[in-house]
This record gives sequence, structure tokens and C-alpha cells, in this order.
Amino acid sequence: MGLREDFLAKFARLKALQAARQVGRPAPKLSAESLVKGHPKVSVTSDFQGVSYGVRLGTWFGWFWLIFTCVHCFALFYALSQGSLKMNGRLVEQPDWWHFALLALFYAPFFLVGFAFTVARYRVTLSDETVAVGWRILPGLGWSWKLPVGEDVVVTLAFRGSSVNKKPVESVVVASLGEETHFGAFLPDDVKEHLAGLIRDYYGEPSSAGGAEPFLSDDVPGR
Repeated sequence: MGLREDFLAKFARLKALQAARQVGRPAPKLSAESLVKGHPKVSVTSDFQGVSYGVRLGTWFGWFWLIFTCVHCFALFYALSQGSLKMNGRLVEQPDWWHFALLALFYAPFFLVGFAFTVARYRVTLSDETVAVGWRILPGLGWSWKLPVGEDVVVTLAFRGSSVNKKPVESVVVASLGEETHFGAFLPDDVKEHLAGLIRDYYGEPSSAGGAEPFLSDDVPGR
């Protein structure tokens, strides 16, 4: 096989893999024991709105980022308190309160990134009308989105653009009425599979077969 043919074969394989990741794989079907026992990292509450599942992100990357930011921030605040620090190209000998305020403002986005990967929480609320997903970095700070649901709700684990160390990772994808929502790409794999299984169990098996393709099909070229 020539260089051109080899390149075309690899390109076709990459394209097929990308398509397979986009389609994803069906959510696992949880056993009765798993449904009763639950998952240690997933909390469950039930009220008039429906059933809600909560989980904290808590990644190792987030904790490393947060600890490094704390150490770096403390070192600069200490240096500034000693009255000898170069700030914005100027030597600060007698710092005023606004110097500390500016330094705190500079570090705020870095702390938010750390919180987003450590203490941030997902809350997934399932009802007969909608799937509501809330993501909160801190109380009152985050995003929420809703997916109206119909008779058929398809739950898969599929690639939706997120990667870890350049390796694609799956998200929990919920589709209904021609629309979809996805979340939880950076959650641990076992937590993602458990959440996907809970959503599948709540809405039951869809009558259509859409979204039930395997994650890696057997007919991928070059496999």
C-alpha cells in the first residue's frame, strides 16, 4: 500500500471513529440491586418536582490547581504585606488597601477555575415533562438548562467535544423530541454510567432505536 492509500485509510478510520463517538453507546441498564444500593458519590432526593440526583465534580486536576493557587496567592500577599513588591512594573514600598484588593481581584478567576473542578456540583432533576440539569460552582453561581421530554427519551454516553490530555471523553447525552442536552464529561466514568443508567431507568426503554449504535462499530475501516 502506497503512502497516499495509507493516508486515506487512516483518514477514513479517524472519520469513522469520530462519527462513532458522536453517536455514542447506550446507557447501561442498572440491576435492581444497583438501583436500590445507589452510588456512594450520587445523592438522591425526591419531591413534587420529580427525582433529583446530585454529584460533586472533585477532580484531581481541580484540587492540584486550587492548592497551587492558594500557595501562590499566599506568597504574593505575604510579600506585599512586607512592603517590597514589584506590581505592574512598579515597586510598591508602602502598599495601600487597594493594592490588596487588586491582587485579590487578579486571583479570583483562578480560584473560580479551581472551585469549578472541585466543589462544583451537578443536580439532575427528572420529571415527566423535563430533564433539568443544574451546574453550580458556588451557591448562586453557575448554569442551568432544561430538555423537554416526550414519549421516547434516549440516553447515551457519547463524545461532545470534551477531552482530557487530548483524549476524548464521554458525556451523558439525553435526547428527546429532536433535541438533546449533555453534561458530566469530567465526572468519573462509573458515576457517568450510573447517572445515565438512572435516567434510562426513570424514562424506560424508547420505542425507537435511535442513538443505540455501539461506541465503536465492528465495520470501522482499518480496524
